[in-house]
Amino acid sequence: MHSTMQDIPLSLTRILKYGASVHADTKITTWVESDEPAESTFRTVAGRAGAFANALRDEFGITSGDRVATLLFNCTEHLEIMWAVPCMGAVFHPLNIYLMAEQIEYTINHAQDRVIIASEQTAPLLARLLPNCPSIEAVILLGVGQLQASTTEMLGGIKLHYYEALLDGRSTQYPWPELPENSPAAICYSTGTTGSPKAVVYSHRSLYLQSMQLHATDSFALTGAESFLCGVPIYHVLSWGVPYAAFLAGTPLIFTSGKVSAAVLAEVIATLHPRMAHGVPSVWMELLVHYLHNPPQRMSLAEIFVGGAAAPPILISMWEERYGVDVLQVWGMTETGSAVTVARPSAGISGEARRLYRESQGRFSAHVEYRVVNDGEVQANSDRNQGEIQLRGNTVTGSYYHPEANSTAETRTATYQGVAANDAESNIELFTPDGWLRTGDVGTVNADGFLTIHDRALDVIRSGGEWIYSAQIENLIMEAPEVVEAATIGYPSVKWGERPLAITVLHPGNEACAATAEALRDRLQEFLPGWMLPEYWSFVESIDKTSVGKFDKKELRKKLARGKFEIIELPGPGISG
Repeated sequence: MHSTMQDIPLSLTRILKYGASVHADTKITTWVESDEPAESTFRTVAGRAGAFANALRDEFGITSGDRVATLLFNCTEHLEIMWAVPCMGAVFHPLNIYLMAEQIEYTINHAQDRVIIASEQTAPLLARLLPNCPSIEAVILLGVGQLQASTTEMLGGIKLHYYEALLDGRSTQYPWPELPENSPAAICYSTGTTGSPKAVVYSHRSLYLQSMQLHATDSFALTGAESFLCGVPIYHVLSWGVPYAAFLAGTPLIFTSGKVSAAVLAEVIATLHPRMAHGVPSVWMELLVHYLHNPPQRMSLAEIFVGGAAAPPILISMWEERYGVDVLQVWGMTETGSAVTVARPSAGISGEARRLYRESQGRFSAHVEYRVVNDGEVQANSDRNQGEIQLRGNTVTGSYYHPEANSTAETRTATYQGVAANDAESNIELFTPDGWLRTGDVGTVNADGFLTIHDRALDVIRSGGEWIYSAQIENLIMEAPEVVEAATIGYPSVKWGERPLAITVLHPGNEACAATAEALRDRLQEFLPGWMLPEYWSFVESIDKTSVGKFDKKELRKKLARGKFEIIELPGPGISG
C-alpha cells in the first residue's frame, strides 16, 4: 500500500507567497534613530524580493546554488534579500559582522560568495576584507547614492552598485522555481568549536519545519496579534528563524538597524510597543539595569526569549517581579538552525517546580531526538544522569559543509590562522559514527524532556577529581546586588589541578578589593559546598564576549596566561603549596 497524499516540496517560496497573500498588510518596522521609523508590509517586501531576484539574475548572472552574502544589520532590506536569494534557488549567506576580519574572510572564501550586499555603515569593514576575497565579483550598497570614485577606490575597484538603483523600474514578478525541498537555502558558520569556522547549510525543508515549530504553543507561539522585536541579528542563525516564521503567522516584525543599546531598546519599546522579543541575556540584563534608573511608564513586552548563553536566574525573576514579563530560556546552536528547546513550564505547575522549569533550557521539540552520553554510555533521562548532549533530527545538520577545491577562490579555504583547515576531520570529531551531533554541552534531560545545561565540556573546572560547573557559580554571583556580570574560568593549582577564578564586573560605588571578594564568596556559602567556592577573584571594567554575546572564555584564558588580571586570593582549598 502507498500513501494517497500529494507530495509538494516544503520550501521557503511557499512561505513567502503565503505571507504576501494572506498577511499582505502586516507591518515591518525598522527603527531609525535620526528619523521616523521606516515601515513596510509583507506584500511590499515580497514584491521587492522579486525585483531583487530579477536584478541578481539579470545583472550578475546569479543562478541556482550560487552564494550571495550580506554584511548588514537587521533592517527591512536585509529581510528582502533573505527571501529573494533562497527563493530563486541561490544560497543566502549572512556574514557575522562581529567576527574577526580573518574569520569573515575565511567564511567568504570558504562559501565562495559571488556578490556581497553591504551598507555605508559596513563598507569600511568590507573594504579591508575584499583584497583577500577573490571570489567576490560585485558589491551592492544599500541606498540610492551616486557612484563615487572614492567609494569605488575604497572597495578595490570591484564593480559597485546601489540597491535601490538596481530595483528601480524592475519587475516585482519573478518566476520562482519549484525547488526540491532538500535544496540548499542558507549557509551560516559556527565559531563555537576550536579551529576554523564550520559551515552549516540549511535546506528549504529544514527551514520550513523550523518555521512551523516556532508556531507551536509550547515553542515561541508566534501569532498575528503580537509584534516581535528582533534583538537577534539575522547573521546569528537567521535571527533564530523568526523572520521566516513570521510570514506564516502574520507576526509584525520590528528591526533596530543593529542598535541594541539599553537606551535605544527602551525607546523602541516605549514607541512601538512590541509584545515579544528575543536576544542574548546580556542585552536584557543591560536594559533591566537601565530601567532601574529610568523606570518605564508602561511595559508592552509580555515575553522575552533568551539564548546564546544561560540566563541568570536573577534576570528571569527580576523581569517578572518588576514588569510582569516572562523571560523564557531557549537553547540551540548554528548546527540546529534555531531553538530546539523552549522553557515553557507544563500546565498546572507552580511555585518552586515552576521556577526550576523556567531556569532550565526547556523542553525539546518533536523534530529533534536527544540523548545524554557519559563515557560512551547512553544515560536514562533523569535529573541525576549527566553527560554530553547529543542530537539528531530533521533540523539538525548531519555534517559540516566542505567545498571541492576546483577554483582559485576555493584554495583560500586551505588555511586558517596559518593552520590547514580540515572540515572532514571536524566531521569525524563532532559527529558520532552512528550519526549524532556532539554538541559539546554537558547537561541533564529529565523525564519530561526538559534540558538543563550545566556547562560547556571545555568550560568545566576540574578540581581534585571533581567537576565544578562554571555557569552555576556565575549565576549565583550575578544574583548579588553589587554585581553586573561575572564569568568563571579555571585557575591553575598545584594541589587541585584547577580552582575557580571569578572575573567580576561591579556596579559603580562598590570597591574592587579583597573585602568585596570575601563578602561575595561568603554569600555563596548558602548555596555551594566549601570546595566549590572560588577563592580567586579579579574585578574588571568589562568581560570579553563572543560575537553572539557569550562570555569569551578562550580570550579570558589567554589574558590569564598573559598575566592581564589582578588576582585577589582568599584563603581556601585552592591555595597551592
